[in-house]
Amino acid sequence: MRYITAILVFIALSLGGGQMAFAQEAVFPEGSSVGLVVPKNMQASSTFSGFEDIKTGASIVLTELPAEAYAQISGKFNAEGLAPTGIVVTDAVRDWTVKGASAAKFVHGSQIASGIKYRKWIVLTQGPTTTAMITMQVPDGAAGGPSDADVEDTLRSIAVRTPPTLEEQVAALPFKVGQLEGFRPIRAIAGATYLLTDGPQDIPANSSQPVVIIASNLGNAPEAAQRMDFAKQAFASLTGIKDVRSNNETSSEADGGEWVEIDGSATDAASGDALYVAQIARFETARYVRAILIVRDSEKDKYAERFRRLAKSLTIN
Repeated sequence: MRYITAILVFIALSLGGGQMAFAQEAVFPEGSSVGLVVPKNMQASSTFSGFEDIKTGASIVLTELPAEAYAQISGKFNAEGLAPTGIVVTDAVRDWTVKGASAAKFVHGSQIASGIKYRKWIVLTQGPTTTAMITMQVPDGAAGGPSDADVEDTLRSIAVRTPPTLEEQVAALPFKVGQLEGFRPIRAIAGATYLLTDGPQDIPANSSQPVVIIASNLGNAPEAAQRMDFAKQAFASLTGIKDVRSNNETSSEADGGEWVEIDGSATDAASGDALYVAQIARFETARYVRAILIVRDSEKDKYAERFRRLAKSLTIN
């Protein structure tokens, strides 16, 4: 489903943290329905949704997706299915118990990123209204890092609760949308990503409805000289669409930030429909927020300007 794959790409590229309190019980990030007992020496991250130990490089990332995503992801939650992500599974996939969830799976493996090998543990779980992926990773050989038993104890503390309302989740995002321009909010994900559409479907199939995805990053924005190249690369790498072509690329400064706007065409990988794709990113020093519109090319005139007004109303908290 293009909807799901686009979400996964945005989560990978654009993670943002929220305010959290710590105790010897499951801690739920603001606006989240998934929590766990936070290991000692870990603090809330300012660059992704979760926790990290700066000294050892260990981290926990909490990601939420629509409940319908569980069936799609669980079918690939194995050595073969995870191989394209670079994760090498070292143990058999196990069933897992998560408080408040109806199903869960656990996998252990490793992954090399930026030349560093990470030990990696992932729990995929299905709650009443959400699919959650909890990923813990530790640099291989890190002095003072948690043991396998410590990690499993942490992941056994995962709990799923009744989620906050959509309004509460949106209010907790690290950015604000000043004008919705008739687009309907669908979901907030991982405390950093906001999904909207126009139409009755909450899970738009292929290109049946326009999809707007807004995501933030609060700590890894590129330097000013690299912003256009960064935006172009992000635009070209969207998953679920193919034959992506940029027709217009502009940069301007306004409202205390730099705005990089790109639009062009693509093809829906599933349906073959011709698409109009637009991306508008607001950069501020070390943080940014970007918005994407994916819509049938035949509906470009109906949505392009509405999307631009929505995107240009973005502010970072």
